[in-house]
Amino acid sequence: MKRLNKINKKILFVLILFISIGFAYLTRDLTLSGISSIFRNTWDVHFDNVVVSEGSVEAETPVIDTNKTSVSFSVEFSTPGDFYEFTVDAVNGGTIDAMLNTFTSSELDESVANLLEYTVTYADGEELAQYQELNAGDSLTYKIRLYYKLDISEEDLPDSNIPVEITFTTDYIQADSNRIQRYAETHSLYNVLKNEVESGGLAKKFTGTHQDSMDASKSTKDVYHWYANNNADGALVNNKNNVIFANHCWHMIRTTDTGGVKMIYNGEVDNNQCLDTRSAPHVIYSSHSTENLLSNYWYGTDYIYDSTNNSFSIYGNTEQVTWNESTASGLIGKYTCKSTSENGTCNTLYLVESFYNASSAYVFSLVSNSNYRSIGKLPFNINHFSPSDAGYMYGDVYTSNIGYFESFQHWSDAQEILKSSSLSTSYWYADSINYSSTSGRYSMIDAYQVSSTDEFSNLVGKYTFRQSYDSTSYDAYYIAGVNGSTMYYKLLKKGDLISIYQPIVFGDSITDNGNGTYTLNNSISVFLTDWYTNYMNYKNIYTCNSLSSSCSDPRYIISSYANSYGYLNAIDKILISKSRNGLYLNDTILVSKVDWYNNYSNYSDYKYTCNTDSSICTEDSLRLIISYLSNGYSYTSNRYFGSSVTWDGTNYNLVNPIELENYNNINNISTHHYICLSNGKKSCSSVAYIYYYTGNSGFNTFYYIILKDGVLSVSEAINDMFTKNTNNSVIKSGIDAWYKHYLLEKYDSYIEDTIFCNNRSFNGYLGYAGIGGWDENDGDVNEYMEFGDHTDPLICRKVTDRFSVSNNDAKLTYKVGLMSSNELSLSNNKYTRYYLDSYWTLTPSDFNGFFSVDGVKPKNYCVSIRYSSGNDSGLIKTDTIRSITTGVRPAISLKSNVFYSSGNGSKESPYIVFTN
Repeated sequence: MKRLNKINKKILFVLILFISIGFAYLTRDLTLSGISSIFRNTWDVHFDNVVVSEGSVEAETPVIDTNKTSVSFSVEFSTPGDFYEFTVDAVNGGTIDAMLNTFTSSELDESVANLLEYTVTYADGEELAQYQELNAGDSLTYKIRLYYKLDISEEDLPDSNIPVEITFTTDYIQADSNRIQRYAETHSLYNVLKNEVESGGLAKKFTGTHQDSMDASKSTKDVYHWYANNNADGALVNNKNNVIFANHCWHMIRTTDTGGVKMIYNGEVDNNQCLDTRSAPHVIYSSHSTENLLSNYWYGTDYIYDSTNNSFSIYGNTEQVTWNESTASGLIGKYTCKSTSENGTCNTLYLVESFYNASSAYVFSLVSNSNYRSIGKLPFNINHFSPSDAGYMYGDVYTSNIGYFESFQHWSDAQEILKSSSLSTSYWYADSINYSSTSGRYSMIDAYQVSSTDEFSNLVGKYTFRQSYDSTSYDAYYIAGVNGSTMYYKLLKKGDLISIYQPIVFGDSITDNGNGTYTLNNSISVFLTDWYTNYMNYKNIYTCNSLSSSCSDPRYIISSYANSYGYLNAIDKILISKSRNGLYLNDTILVSKVDWYNNYSNYSDYKYTCNTDSSICTEDSLRLIISYLSNGYSYTSNRYFGSSVTWDGTNYNLVNPIELENYNNINNISTHHYICLSNGKKSCSSVAYIYYYTGNSGFNTFYYIILKDGVLSVSEAINDMFTKNTNNSVIKSGIDAWYKHYLLEKYDSYIEDTIFCNNRSFNGYLGYAGIGGWDENDGDVNEYMEFGDHTDPLICRKVTDRFSVSNNDAKLTYKVGLMSSNELSLSNNKYTRYYLDSYWTLTPSDFNGFFSVDGVKPKNYCVSIRYSSGNDSGLIKTDTIRSITTGVRPAISLKSNVFYSSGNGSKESPYIVFTN
């Protein structure tokens, strides 16, 4: 058979196609629930929105008639292989649900039947079926295709032009119990999981309690989820649950009890596939930081990404603004290239997230990267020292603070004798120096250099300017000792000179002269060179730190080093006591600090002091001595602990206060959490609530929040933090911006409003056990706050944790959130959650002290969120919410009436969701 592309005869066809919609009839048995009069309903099924497909032969665009019930067009085919194709929407613009009753097509004439192909399908190629519904407000897209066959013989060609007229008619009637959804059984994602369960595959039916809708009456369907018994099956699941929706890849996680399917983001599509090898440029959030915006930059409500040049430009409603306190609120949520030109482009785009200060904003940085499967890496929240920061949205912030019951009183001080620095063979040295008061400079006498480092030891007692040339200097260095290439020196300035006649005087004891001065006994003079050589011998002796053997403030040396010594004030005394009567000390002794240093272990029975030589303390000077040290002591200041507080409009007043001796009694602090931070106070303008204490572990550290402005209890503070939901977390702001850019306009109607559970119930709150120190009645201040009630993994117990567009108590901006760790854990295997990088869940873990700064632990208490670990192949772990290395994978739930058109769920052939 010859191919037509080898036949030169020109042929011409004229084709006319008519399509019409027949109106439904209203039966007299029609019942309209909730409508008082039938005339308030409208029947309006019509055609709209003709779009000619790319590659079609040139022709006039099909015309919809004035009634919008028919479409007509004509087209000429002249070359085999030509085709003409267009789509048109069938729209139900009325208030009555419709369904397709019949559809008929006139047959092609025999003269052209072997030359033309003619099809009417839905836009995705699915065939029409009787009783498919077209509900009020919905639309379906038809695709009409005419094709001049290519593989025909020459003898089949017509001798002249042939006009062809075809009519295709669809008849819509009022929907009744016969209605069916498109793809209802065979192309339902809900049924993919259901069928996996019923066939004994890698899925299970959830048997616990569940609720995915704020309207509990709609949560009626069974929930199915993927389930793997071992690692091999876990890996297989991720090759069965792939979905393409809105030009992005997703992983199905579970069905919802409203008939939908909840999915987690898995990157952009590459050639209709979701392979792990995808590497094309991909826009991601790369950071959350502050950015200076003081210049007059252009901002837009959206952006355009040029994948060829990997560059961004602003789009939508644009304006040129300089950031300041008055303009900031209008710029939050907008994009900028930080360009003073409206048409400027950039490789890093900035999305303004929130106000930082008058010159800068918190921003998200958007860049092009090859990081598939997530929309980028962001902190869950920017702050992490308040339990409120665990919220996807949150209320008031009560910041955690650190306090110390135990303090230290040290009496010793240090006196520098020598400094140290390096020597060099390039320096000049001298045995003696002169000083000119006229020039203010020193000069060397007979300066010289040494030839090798071996001669450095000979420089003791010499001078240097630490210069590589023989000249004068404002500074001179007297070398008192040498160790290798290091010199220990006395720095001379402004005419000071030093010689062997400038010693330090020491004595083995002191005598009180009765006039406020003291004399060193058995004194000796020690030169600087001798100090360096024998410093270890000069301890437990006295000095005036001068050439004199008499002074008013003698020192007692308790330690000595090559370049310094430590000392106590030799005449200071302190009064200590064994007991007290309020602020009065009983059974006291007066001890000198020198005697204390030598005999401190003898005073362990003495518990109180005012840290003076007085026996009468003030409220803020009274101290309880905890332990004795050679050069001081550890102590706790006078504090009062209240079981609760009252508020007089200005100050808090502690109720049933107990005193400082109870600071280390955990049982007492567990019922007396409230303190004024100022020593000795029972009334204060703001009050601290102690929720954790490490006294039994040897730290004597307490952690607290501040109550002010009349907040009377920690329960009220918890309510303020967890139920108000007035502030967005950082991660929510990023996810909302992503959803608005990619999904809102075209795909929002396919997504159901479901509950995203940010489970901030914690053990102890609302009656659960294990709240720790956040229970003011009998809370264990050795236990921390742990979030979550995991007995019913698909129940969000508190209404303020059920984030949903329809929940005014936890209202989402868009129908998007994050997966909970409970949902991800339903699969029973880490490989079902595996992703090369770690990614956030929506589930808070705890408010705990496992955060360190510079290796110091604990630094402060911080919020942790559960996440799926990349390094540990999908294990659910916890990290502080400020982590910037954790990925963001948004979650959505497709509606029950959304179906797929093709695919088997593998990475190579994902389920492709049908969208008009």
